Amino acid sequence: MDLGGTLGDLGQSLQGVNFPASKEDVIASLQENNAPQEAINQVKNASTDTFNSADEVTQTAQSNQ
Repeated sequence: MDLGGTLGDLGQSLQGVNFPASKEDVIASLQENNAPQEAINQVKNASTDTFNSADEVTQTAQSNQ
């Protein structure tokens, strides 16, 4: 699955999230900002429960491809 464009937009979907943030908060922000379902699913499947930055969320989505 190629999420090149999706991952570029992922940061915008995380605006307003205060890091560190729980996985649930990150998912809620992605859903509220209409992020692609593929990106939401990748975050849901991540092994971490806390994200320290938007970059960490993006890296997690990339590593789960």
